[in-house]
Amino acid sequence: MMPQEDGVAKLRGGRPGVAAVGGRAHNSGVSFIIGLTGGIGSGKSTVAGMLAERGAVHIDADRVAHEVYAPGTEGHDLLVDRFGDEIVAEDGAIDRRRLGAQVFGDQKALTDLNSIIHPLVRKEIAGRLIEAVENDPSSIVVVEAALMTEIGWAGERSTMWTVIAEPETVTRRLVGQRGMDPQDVRLRLAAQATNEERRRISATVIENEGSVIDLEAQVDRAWRELIESLDR
Repeated sequence: MMPQEDGVAKLRGGRPGVAAVGGRAHNSGVSFIIGLTGGIGSGKSTVAGMLAERGAVHIDADRVAHEVYAPGTEGHDLLVDRFGDEIVAEDGAIDRRRLGAQVFGDQKALTDLNSIIHPLVRKEIAGRLIEAVENDPSSIVVVEAALMTEIGWAGERSTMWTVIAEPETVTRRLVGQRGMDPQDVRLRLAAQATNEERRRISATVIENEGSVIDLEAQVDRAWRELIESLDR
């Protein structure tokens, strides 16, 4: 077992996956790891930012996924080997639109893509978790990911937080703020887990239907409850 993998095993109590809760006694110097998820347009990135403002260490799995195939990385070389030089832009970076065109509607190509990217993402996140815990044994780490299973999340239900917004709210936001086509939004929502499914797997649910002030109040309450539970 590699040193990094051994560190992850110690952190999660030997269970498989990227992370699980490290412990319950915050004041005894044991970290707590939150898995933060939510659908497109739910506001999970905004919530992640609010948690970071309160002292959490934020790891964005989607950003990590982009970083693992940057020019000069193993992921970049593996993608080019599998999908060809045509996916490389003039600046040497992977052109995500060209790559997407190859895997769209091709299940084998999509499976190959995921088999390349997901292990690299899991490895990178595991390393960042270990680094965060080593830097501060009492840290609270937030791993933000739209797809928790794919990154290997192994935390108990008590570690999962979900940001929820109703489909009508999401559609209004994405059309108004990002200029997305309403039909495209509906298709994306249909391909994701439902809000009911997200609620079932989560210990903490943050309903993002109102203003930013309302959202921050919910985050603040959830954060204070977490700190109080860890310090008992």
